[in-house]
Amino acid sequence: MHSVISKTKLKMIKNREKLRWVLQRLSALLLLIFFAVHIWVFYFKLERPISLEGLQEIFVHGKWIIFYICFIALMLYHAFNGVWTVLTDKNPSKYYKKNWRITLCVLALILILISAWNLILLGKV
Repeated sequence: MHSVISKTKLKMIKNREKLRWVLQRLSALLLLIFFAVHIWVFYFKLERPISLEGLQEIFVHGKWIIFYICFIALMLYHAFNGVWTVLTDKNPSKYYKKNWRITLCVLALILILISAWNLILLGKV
């Protein structure tokens, strides 16, 4: 009975690793698309030289705030998933993994909230 539980748990761990691998590749592709839109906005939508007023014209529209919050969240997921992979490469203890998971999640949430707040403030004219 004990070996069945171990095999099941091992299979779940491998499935999580596969999912994390797929999500890392998917987030990379999505980041390329988001980055292309960002370049388009900054090179073709804004007047030169770029000014605070020009940026405010973009961020007055809620769709651009949502776009950039998603862009930042996706970038943080991709980056922190990579950090997680490096930190857990040598199969550390559960305690180590739990502490790093909490730290990375809290840090990502804080960075997303700060970024969202700044984008919203930038859009207020």
